[in-house]
Amino acid sequence: MAKFNYGYRDELRNKRKKRKIRAAFLVVSSLIAFIVFTVYALFFSGWFSVNEVRVSGNKEVSEEEIKNSIIGHLDRAYLLGYIKPFSNIFFTDSEEIAGLLTEKFPIIKVVNVNKKFFSGNLNVEIGEREVVGIWCQSGGDKCFYFDKDKVFFKPAAKFSGEVFLNIEDGRGRDFSLADSFDDQELLEKMNLAKSILDELKFVAYSNFFLGPGSFEFWIKIKEGWSVYLDKESDIPTQLVALKKFLEEKLSPERRRTLQYIDLRVNNRIYYK
Repeated sequence: MAKFNYGYRDELRNKRKKRKIRAAFLVVSSLIAFIVFTVYALFFSGWFSVNEVRVSGNKEVSEEEIKNSIIGHLDRAYLLGYIKPFSNIFFTDSEEIAGLLTEKFPIIKVVNVNKKFFSGNLNVEIGEREVVGIWCQSGGDKCFYFDKDKVFFKPAAKFSGEVFLNIEDGRGRDFSLADSFDDQELLEKMNLAKSILDELKFVAYSNFFLGPGSFEFWIKIKEGWSVYLDKESDIPTQLVALKKFLEEKLSPERRRTLQYIDLRVNNRIYYK
Protein backbone atom coordinates (compact mmCIF):
# COMPACT_ATOMS: atom_id res chain seq x y z
CA MET A 1 0.00 0.00 0.00
CA ALA A 2 2.89 2.39 0.83
CA LYS A 3 4.60 1.61 -2.44
CA PHE A 4 1.38 2.38 -4.30
CA ASN A 5 1.02 5.74 -2.57
CA TYR A 6 4.60 6.71 -3.32
CA GLY A 7 4.20 5.73 -6.96
CA TYR A 8 0.98 7.68 -7.25
CA ARG A 9 2.57 10.75 -5.71
CA ASP A 10 5.55 10.58 -8.09
CA GLU A 11 3.24 10.27 -11.06
CA LEU A 12 1.16 13.22 -9.83
CA ARG A 13 4.29 15.27 -9.28
CA ASN A 14 5.49 14.52 -12.80
CA LYS A 15 2.15 15.49 -14.28
CA ARG A 16 2.20 18.79 -12.41
CA LYS A 17 5.75 19.40 -13.54
CA LYS A 18 4.81 18.77 -17.16
CA ARG A 19 1.80 21.09 -16.87
CA LYS A 20 4.06 23.84 -15.49
CA ILE A 21 6.52 23.29 -18.31
CA ARG A 22 3.73 23.47 -20.91
CA ALA A 23 2.28 26.58 -19.25
CA ALA A 24 5.70 28.23 -19.13
CA PHE A 25 6.28 27.29 -22.76
CA LEU A 26 2.95 28.78 -23.75
CA VAL A 27 3.65 31.99 -21.82
CA VAL A 28 7.14 32.37 -23.29
CA SER A 29 5.89 31.53 -26.79
CA SER A 30 3.05 34.01 -26.47
CA LEU A 31 5.42 36.68 -25.18
CA ILE A 32 7.86 36.08 -28.02
CA ALA A 33 5.01 36.12 -30.53
CA PHE A 34 3.71 39.36 -29.02
CA ILE A 35 7.16 40.97 -29.17
CA VAL A 36 7.69 39.84 -32.76
CA PHE A 37 4.26 41.11 -33.76
CA THR A 38 4.80 44.44 -31.99
CA VAL A 39 8.21 44.96 -33.62
CA TYR A 40 6.73 44.09 -37.00
CA ALA A 41 3.73 46.35 -36.50
CA LEU A 42 5.79 49.31 -35.32
CA PHE A 43 8.82 49.14 -37.59
CA PHE A 44 8.08 47.02 -40.66
CA SER A 45 4.35 46.98 -41.39
CA GLY A 46 3.97 50.66 -42.21
CA TRP A 47 0.71 50.77 -40.26
CA PHE A 48 1.90 53.65 -38.07
CA SER A 49 4.20 55.44 -40.52
CA VAL A 50 3.99 59.20 -41.04
CA ASN A 51 2.03 59.44 -44.26
CA GLU A 52 2.14 63.16 -44.97
CA VAL A 53 3.77 66.36 -43.68
CA ARG A 54 1.57 69.43 -43.98
CA VAL A 55 3.14 72.87 -43.53
CA SER A 56 1.33 76.16 -42.87
CA GLY A 57 2.21 79.69 -41.75
CA ASN A 58 5.49 79.91 -43.69
CA LYS A 59 6.19 82.95 -45.87
CA GLU A 60 9.93 83.34 -46.39
CA VAL A 61 11.01 79.70 -46.02
CA SER A 62 9.65 77.48 -48.76
CA GLU A 63 7.35 74.58 -47.93
CA GLU A 64 9.67 72.24 -49.85
CA GLU A 65 12.69 73.18 -47.70
CA ILE A 66 10.75 72.59 -44.51
CA LYS A 67 9.34 69.26 -45.68
CA ASN A 68 12.72 68.02 -46.90
CA SER A 69 14.28 68.85 -43.52
CA ILE A 70 11.55 66.99 -41.63
CA ILE A 71 11.54 63.98 -43.96
CA GLY A 72 15.34 63.76 -43.73
CA HIS A 73 14.99 63.68 -39.94
CA LEU A 74 12.26 61.00 -40.04
CA ASP A 75 14.17 58.80 -42.49
CA ARG A 76 17.20 58.29 -40.24
CA ALA A 77 17.83 54.54 -40.31
CA TYR A 78 19.43 52.14 -37.83
CA LEU A 79 20.44 48.46 -37.79
CA LEU A 80 21.87 48.43 -41.33
CA GLY A 81 19.05 50.59 -42.58
CA TYR A 82 16.26 48.19 -41.67
CA ILE A 83 14.67 50.25 -38.91
CA LYS A 84 13.55 53.89 -39.16
CA PRO A 85 12.08 54.53 -35.72
CA PHE A 86 11.33 58.23 -36.20
CA SER A 87 9.14 57.57 -39.23
CA ASN A 88 6.68 55.96 -36.80
CA ILE A 89 4.21 58.61 -35.69
CA PHE A 90 4.31 57.31 -32.11
CA PHE A 91 8.06 57.88 -31.93
CA THR A 92 8.12 61.17 -33.84
CA ASP A 93 9.41 63.81 -31.42
CA SER A 94 7.57 67.11 -31.97
CA GLU A 95 10.02 69.12 -29.87
CA GLU A 96 12.98 67.66 -31.74
CA ILE A 97 11.46 68.66 -35.08
CA ALA A 98 10.80 72.17 -33.76
CA GLY A 99 14.39 72.48 -32.58
CA LEU A 100 15.70 71.18 -35.90
CA LEU A 101 13.76 73.78 -37.91
CA THR A 102 14.53 76.78 -35.69
CA GLU A 103 18.23 75.88 -35.74
CA LYS A 104 18.38 75.38 -39.50
CA PHE A 105 16.23 78.39 -40.39
CA PRO A 106 16.87 81.35 -38.00
CA ILE A 107 13.96 83.21 -39.59
CA ILE A 108 11.61 80.65 -37.98
CA LYS A 109 10.67 81.77 -34.48
CA VAL A 110 8.17 79.13 -33.35
CA VAL A 111 7.10 75.69 -34.60
CA ASN A 112 4.01 73.76 -33.51
CA VAL A 113 3.86 70.11 -34.55
CA ASN A 114 0.54 68.30 -34.19
CA LYS A 115 0.50 64.53 -34.71
CA LYS A 116 -2.68 63.05 -36.22
CA PHE A 117 -2.47 59.42 -35.17
CA PHE A 118 -5.44 58.08 -37.16
CA SER A 119 -4.44 59.66 -40.48
CA GLY A 120 -0.69 59.47 -39.89
CA ASN A 121 -0.23 63.15 -40.75
CA LEU A 122 2.09 65.72 -39.22
CA ASN A 123 0.64 69.24 -39.23
CA VAL A 124 3.53 71.69 -38.88
CA GLU A 125 2.61 75.31 -38.15
CA ILE A 126 5.38 77.85 -38.68
CA GLY A 127 5.72 81.29 -37.08
CA GLU A 128 8.36 83.48 -38.75
CA ARG A 129 10.21 86.45 -37.31
CA GLU A 130 9.16 89.97 -38.33
CA VAL A 131 11.64 92.66 -39.27
CA VAL A 132 12.00 95.62 -36.90
CA GLY A 133 15.47 96.76 -37.96
CA ILE A 134 18.68 96.26 -39.89
CA TRP A 135 22.10 95.97 -38.29
CA CYS A 136 25.25 96.63 -40.32
CA GLN A 137 28.90 96.41 -39.40
CA SER A 138 30.28 99.91 -39.92
CA GLY A 139 32.68 100.15 -42.84
CA GLY A 140 31.59 96.84 -44.35
CA ASP A 141 28.77 95.15 -46.20
CA LYS A 142 27.80 92.70 -43.45
CA CYS A 143 24.16 93.38 -42.59
CA PHE A 144 21.33 91.39 -41.00
CA TYR A 145 17.64 91.88 -40.38
CA PHE A 146 16.67 91.53 -36.73
CA ASP A 147 13.33 91.12 -34.96
CA LYS A 148 11.85 92.40 -31.69
CA ASP A 149 13.78 89.69 -29.83
CA LYS A 150 16.98 91.26 -31.29
CA VAL A 151 17.85 88.05 -33.19
CA PHE A 152 19.70 88.40 -36.51
CA PHE A 153 17.72 86.06 -38.74
CA LYS A 154 18.37 86.98 -42.37
CA PRO A 155 21.10 88.70 -44.44
CA ALA A 156 20.17 92.22 -45.54
CA ALA A 157 21.39 94.90 -47.90
CA LYS A 158 22.42 98.32 -46.59
CA PHE A 159 19.43 100.59 -46.30
CA SER A 160 18.74 104.19 -45.30
CA GLY A 161 15.36 105.52 -44.31
CA GLU A 162 12.68 105.62 -41.67
CA VAL A 163 10.90 102.33 -42.38
CA PHE A 164 13.16 100.31 -40.08
CA LEU A 165 15.64 101.05 -37.34
CA ASN A 166 18.88 101.09 -39.33
CA ILE A 167 21.98 100.64 -37.20
CA GLU A 168 25.59 101.04 -38.32
CA ASP A 169 27.74 99.54 -35.58
CA GLY A 170 31.22 100.98 -35.14
CA ARG A 171 32.01 99.20 -31.88
CA GLY A 172 34.03 96.48 -33.56
CA ARG A 173 31.47 93.76 -32.84
CA ASP A 174 31.27 90.83 -35.26
CA PHE A 175 27.87 89.18 -35.28
CA SER A 176 26.70 86.21 -37.33
CA LEU A 177 23.36 84.83 -38.45
CA ALA A 178 21.24 83.62 -35.48
CA ASP A 179 23.21 85.78 -32.99
CA SER A 180 21.44 88.34 -30.80
CA PHE A 181 22.22 92.03 -30.39
CA ASP A 182 24.36 92.31 -27.29
CA ASP A 183 22.98 95.43 -25.53
CA GLN A 184 19.24 95.31 -24.79
CA GLU A 185 19.12 98.71 -23.06
CA LEU A 186 20.94 100.47 -25.90
CA LEU A 187 18.63 98.92 -28.48
CA GLU A 188 15.56 99.95 -26.48
CA LYS A 189 16.79 103.56 -26.30
CA MET A 190 17.40 103.67 -30.05
CA ASN A 191 13.95 102.23 -30.68
CA LEU A 192 12.47 104.82 -28.34
CA ALA A 193 14.26 107.64 -30.16
CA LYS A 194 13.00 106.34 -33.50
CA SER A 195 9.41 106.12 -32.21
CA ILE A 196 9.50 109.70 -30.93
CA LEU A 197 10.97 111.05 -34.17
CA ASP A 198 8.36 109.14 -36.17
CA GLU A 199 5.60 110.60 -34.02
CA LEU A 200 6.78 114.23 -33.84
CA LYS A 201 8.02 114.37 -37.45
CA PHE A 202 10.08 117.56 -37.02
CA VAL A 203 13.18 116.13 -38.78
CA ALA A 204 13.81 113.44 -41.38
CA TYR A 205 16.54 110.96 -40.47
CA SER A 206 18.37 108.10 -42.15
CA ASN A 207 20.55 105.89 -39.93
CA PHE A 208 21.48 105.32 -36.31
CA PHE A 209 25.21 105.01 -35.57
CA LEU A 210 27.02 103.33 -32.69
CA GLY A 211 30.41 104.67 -31.70
CA PRO A 212 33.34 102.93 -29.99
CA GLY A 213 31.81 103.62 -26.55
CA SER A 214 29.39 101.20 -24.96
CA PHE A 215 26.57 103.69 -24.38
CA GLU A 216 26.49 106.48 -26.96
CA PHE A 217 24.76 106.65 -30.31
CA TRP A 218 23.90 109.29 -32.84
CA ILE A 219 21.30 109.83 -35.52
CA LYS A 220 22.12 111.04 -39.01
CA ILE A 221 19.67 113.74 -40.08
CA LYS A 222 18.94 114.00 -43.79
CA GLU A 223 19.79 117.72 -43.74
CA GLY A 224 23.40 116.67 -43.21
CA TRP A 225 23.96 117.02 -39.46
CA SER A 226 23.80 114.56 -36.55
CA VAL A 227 22.08 114.28 -33.17
CA TYR A 228 24.18 112.78 -30.35
CA LEU A 229 22.52 110.87 -27.49
CA ASP A 230 23.34 108.11 -25.02
CA LYS A 231 21.31 105.46 -23.22
CA GLU A 232 21.71 107.23 -19.86
CA SER A 233 19.96 110.40 -21.07
CA ASP A 234 16.23 111.03 -20.86
CA ILE A 235 15.40 110.44 -24.52
CA PRO A 236 11.80 111.82 -24.66
CA THR A 237 12.67 115.02 -22.78
CA GLN A 238 15.77 115.63 -24.88
CA LEU A 239 14.03 115.10 -28.22
CA VAL A 240 11.08 117.33 -27.28
CA ALA A 241 13.62 119.97 -26.24
CA LEU A 242 15.40 119.47 -29.58
CA LYS A 243 12.16 120.10 -31.46
CA LYS A 244 11.57 123.34 -29.57
CA PHE A 245 15.20 124.39 -30.04
CA LEU A 246 15.06 123.87 -33.80
CA GLU A 247 11.76 125.71 -34.15
CA GLU A 248 12.59 128.68 -31.90
CA LYS A 249 16.37 129.09 -31.77
CA LEU A 250 17.86 128.09 -35.11
CA SER A 251 17.09 129.87 -38.36
CA PRO A 252 16.89 127.91 -41.62
CA GLU A 253 20.18 129.49 -42.69
CA ARG A 254 21.93 128.31 -39.52
CA ARG A 255 20.54 124.81 -39.89
CA ARG A 256 22.15 124.54 -43.33
CA THR A 257 25.61 124.98 -41.78
CA LEU A 258 24.94 122.83 -38.71
CA GLN A 259 27.32 119.91 -38.02
CA TYR A 260 25.78 118.35 -34.92
CA ILE A 261 23.54 118.82 -31.90
CA ASP A 262 24.65 117.09 -28.69
CA LEU A 263 21.90 115.94 -26.28
CA ARG A 264 24.00 113.65 -24.11
CA VAL A 265 23.69 115.90 -21.07
CA ASN A 266 20.18 116.11 -19.60
CA ASN A 267 18.57 119.55 -19.94
CA ARG A 268 21.50 120.83 -22.01
CA ILE A 269 21.89 121.34 -25.75
CA TYR A 270 25.27 121.81 -27.35
CA TYR A 271 25.65 122.39 -31.06
CA LYS A 272 28.14 123.35 -33.72
